[in-house]
Amino acid sequence: MSDTPFKDEDFVYVDTDKKIAVGLVEWDKNGNIKPKDWPFEPRPGDSDKPARKPRKRTYIWGSYGTMKKLYKLEGKVKDKDTEDYITLDDAIGKLQENPYWD
Repeated sequence: MSDTPFKDEDFVYVDTDKKIAVGLVEWDKNGNIKPKDWPFEPRPGDSDKPARKPRKRTYIWGSYGTMKKLYKLEGKVKDKDTEDYITLDDAIGKLQENPYWD
């Protein structure tokens, strides 16, 4: 079971870069969604580019159940640096011994 404060039926804003739910969706008096502004964060390495006005972004929103499936909000985050690869020499050796190895 997860330790998140949201239920699958809750509507939430989602930060897709950090893979987290930011908060519950806010509604105006007419029943429409209030867009929540996504703060501008410059990416590393963008300092050499000429400064320009950043585009205004808003968080996407949806039901927590759908968003956690689409954007993998819960669960283990896989580190991209430690992938499960074997060397080419090991793979060729296994392939010569047994053509259907796992």
